[in-house]
Amino acid sequence: MSTKIETISNTLYYIQKARVSAQVRKTHLAKNNQTCDVTDQVLDRCQNMEDWLNGLVGEYVKNHPAYEWFKKVKGIGDLNIGKVISLIDIKEASQVSKLWRYAGFGVNGTGGAERQKKGEKLHYNKTLKSMCWRLGKSLIRAKGKYYDFYLKEKERLMRREMDNGKKIVPSNKLPKENGKHIENDEYFGLGHIDMMAMRKMIKLFLSHLWLKWREAEGLEITNPYVQDIKNHSGIIQPDEMIG
Repeated sequence: MSTKIETISNTLYYIQKARVSAQVRKTHLAKNNQTCDVTDQVLDRCQNMEDWLNGLVGEYVKNHPAYEWFKKVKGIGDLNIGKVISLIDIKEASQVSKLWRYAGFGVNGTGGAERQKKGEKLHYNKTLKSMCWRLGKSLIRAKGKYYDFYLKEKERLMRREMDNGKKIVPSNKLPKENGKHIENDEYFGLGHIDMMAMRKMIKLFLSHLWLKWREAEGLEITNPYVQDIKNHSGIIQPDEMIG
């Protein structure tokens, strides 16, 4: 990955956090009819820095090898995709599973979501994972092809749980145990379904990005991907998700 764009992306991430913090403080002060010159200056300078960095990210995105594909995906803005691709070294991600794991979307031995164990070194990039979730929300808001996939996956998951005898209810309607809402043999949370469907959608997008990027770079597409994803009947192809 380019050290330059990684530096830009990381700096942008923290500048945005500082700007949001200043905005929240200004809002709280306004509710009490108060102002703060320092807060106003921080907000103004952060915004100027953010605008400059956004321009640099935009330039990087337009020169990306996979740009001609992802620019046609509804919901992919330069800033959101820039923050994702700037944190990925596609040469290191020789298999799509390696990209999923590095982005925090790996699976365990039973096929479930991989989770960090206490005392274990973090095996994924926290910032990249956060940026992927942000991108996923953008794809859903845009109501494009990935959104359609998300809805179908959400329906499939709900049907699966109901076939298992579960009642799907809002998370705040789940039964309580020790003051916390929990799922059990009878109830399954709608919020959990939503997160699972969104996670599946993000993984689909990452697999498409991985394929288009490696193809554009002339890098090897590993046999497991070709056999299990690209040529498997019923598998969604990247170009099906544009427009």
